[in-house]
Amino acid sequence: MPRRSRSQRLIQELQDWHNEELQDLAAMIAGLLEARQQQKPDPPLEQREDGTPLGRNGGRGHIELKMIPDSKTGKTYGPYRYLRYWGTTKTGKKGLKSVYLGKGNLPPE
Repeated sequence: MPRRSRSQRLIQELQDWHNEELQDLAAMIAGLLEARQQQKPDPPLEQREDGTPLGRNGGRGHIELKMIPDSKTGKTYGPYRYLRYWGTTKTGKKGLKSVYLGKGNLPPE
């Protein structure tokens, strides 16, 4: 029997998730794909009037590198990667959400 792919193994796990969790995951994946699309030089993404990139379907998704200062020692730690994406917030409205991706630089293309 052929070995299952990572996506096939993942979908088996996801089948028991609630619809709200799956919708949130779909928004995260869309944000991640948009963030990766922005890293490619061609073709350039359309931009909003404020200069921010306009992703597919009008959404924005990007990976933000964040440095965290320690107020006690004065040291700065990081960079830490966060996926910023548009999704449904706890109040049921569309809003900017984030997911911690780990420490380090942006992933290679």
